[in-house]
Amino acid sequence: MKNKQITVPPMTLPDEVPELLPELKFQLGQQVRWSCVPTQDYGRVIGVIFSGEGSVQANGYHYAIALDSSSPSFADGIFADWGYEEDLELVDPHEIMSKRSGTSS
Repeated sequence: MKNKQITVPPMTLPDEVPELLPELKFQLGQQVRWSCVPTQDYGRVIGVIFSGEGSVQANGYHYAIALDSSSPSFADGIFADWGYEEDLELVDPHEIMSKRSGTSS
């Protein structure tokens, strides 16, 4: 993969951050996909922030996702985005390899 600069859309911190944060559902480097949208874009977790804002108002963890080059929105020029924890799910890395090669699993 070529080195390139990825710009993640801005995020706003909540007015109050809880003193004790919940355990993370996903870790840096894990492959995830959006389970709640028809395109089911997918990619790798590259960052995480506790925030109060995203595409919808939701307090909690938001994950910065670098989209995989075979993810549907990547072809539209979207290389990274935020995903709210409840909207994401883990993806089997073999499934992504299958999509890259154009075969079904």
